[in-house]
Amino acid sequence: MRKVKIGLMTILFLSLAIIIAIVVILVSVKHIKAGFEARSEMRDQQKIQNLSETEEDVLKKLKDKNLSEEDLKKLYEEIQKKK
Repeated sequence: MRKVKIGLMTILFLSLAIIIAIVVILVSVKHIKAGFEARSEMRDQQKIQNLSETEEDVLKKLKDKNLSEEDLKKLYEEIQKKK
């Protein structure tokens, strides 16, 4: 069998490439993590907006029906029981 000689320059080049790859990964992870957090925060805000829009629609419908205060109180109590 032949022994493979790896030169000093090859070892230096490979170690430098590994170090650069590790640094790039470490720097990228920080920004990728921040991006995921921002994305999840935006989704949460969209869910809240969607809920508030549906609540506004329900309020408009209730106002159009001209319900009495007693009817509104009953509806409110039923909604609270469901939660």
